[in-house]
Amino acid sequence: MLKKIFTNTYMALFVYVPLIANVICFLCFLSSGVLGYQLEMIVFIISAFILSSILLMYLGYFWAKKFINKMNFTAYFALFAFLVYTLFCLNLAFVLSDWDYSDGYFELITIFSNIIFLVPNIAFMFEGKPIYAFLLQIISYGAFSAGFAFALCKKGLLKPDKKMKILTLIFFILALLAIAQCSYRNSRFLPSFVANLESFTDNDGWYRYGSHDYVITPIDNPTLKFNLDDNLPKIDGATALCPIFFSAHKAIYPQMQNHYEYINCSSTPYAYERLINGEADIIFALSPSDKQIQMAKEKGVELVLMPIGKEAFIFLTNKKNPVKNLSVEQIRQIYTGKITNWRELGGENEKILAFQRNQNSGSQTAMENYIMKGLDFKEPIREVFYGSMGGMIEGVADYRNAKNAIGYSFRYYATVMNSDENIKLLSIEGIEPTVENIKNNTYPFAAEFYIVSMRNISKNGQKLIDWFLSEQGQTLVKNVGYVPIKEF
Repeated sequence: MLKKIFTNTYMALFVYVPLIANVICFLCFLSSGVLGYQLEMIVFIISAFILSSILLMYLGYFWAKKFINKMNFTAYFALFAFLVYTLFCLNLAFVLSDWDYSDGYFELITIFSNIIFLVPNIAFMFEGKPIYAFLLQIISYGAFSAGFAFALCKKGLLKPDKKMKILTLIFFILALLAIAQCSYRNSRFLPSFVANLESFTDNDGWYRYGSHDYVITPIDNPTLKFNLDDNLPKIDGATALCPIFFSAHKAIYPQMQNHYEYINCSSTPYAYERLINGEADIIFALSPSDKQIQMAKEKGVELVLMPIGKEAFIFLTNKKNPVKNLSVEQIRQIYTGKITNWRELGGENEKILAFQRNQNSGSQTAMENYIMKGLDFKEPIREVFYGSMGGMIEGVADYRNAKNAIGYSFRYYATVMNSDENIKLLSIEGIEPTVENIKNNTYPFAAEFYIVSMRNISKNGQKLIDWFLSEQGQTLVKNVGYVPIKEF
């Protein structure tokens, strides 16, 4: 009796295949915790899938060769039942979630698509890659079935009857549907690659900070120079403005090992938070949001904003999108949800994928001030990802340059720091966001950016502010690629 249970095909499908797949999955996540980088984890998972495929293919071949001497529909059904069910769940998840991998329906179906794979299903969902859970199941059972079928073929037992042919046809139809839906989804909602802003290094002519290389603009004979024994002002700021204050830091500050103590690039929301909490003396950013102003008032902090340059708040799409110009009202209707298809704007019959930014970010504040003016945004596109401290986080999805996407940013950040030949900047009210149009104020969204400090700034902090307003400081702003606030 025990031998019969042990040698049964279902024993392999219910116990040995999931066991091998679960162990491989566990090793993936164990290694990713050590390696730490998302790309390395993806590469390792893919290689692990190849390893599991080889092992499971051999298991299928060994099982059929050792224990299968005759075949009937029940035995054939064992090969395809799990694959058909998994593909059915995957197609259902695509349809119910409108092709959004982080949608609640997709996550729910992922978890319960196969109870035997519950642990890796949950693990992949937490990692923000639920599609991998389905891939693990399909590859595991597919590899086993391939090895199983090969052994049967060698034995001359692979002679499917009519019922088996119907089941095989259903399998291939579901597989083709899943591939088509996955391809359709990825062409309209491209995967994200989140920068890990964890460290920077100084190396001659550039800074490395997270996933960005910031080219340092040289300053010959700086008119301001700090010494090691000075009370050095701590600076921070928006990611898009890092090249400006990194270049100034390189020329003005003494060279030392503990860069972190005096310079950071933590993005607009965190820079304002650090300034208000006294962790930074000066930040480089756009004007604060209402919530940031309220936060400062609650802490008893008076913010002082000194404009040092101008930049264009821009809207971007894929270069293949035939739409080249939008009015302010059209943008407003896109982001309130009144316009949902590019056809309404003279484009193709494609659903508009309207990306937003995180609250309190510089571009989100600009969007609220310039476009929405108190109107409510439609619900943003969201995604679930794994936080740096191991928690599952739901956040606003970063812009993906899908054919039907639209997003907003700032000219320098989009065209220099994150340049992409497949991105196109839109004209607004017929005016392009060029440097000349920013200078003459004809572009409707020319935004000033500031050095922001507290009222009781230190003596050296004030010296740094004055330097940025001097001819040399304004020349730096211009040489980096922005429009200076002053002309000398």
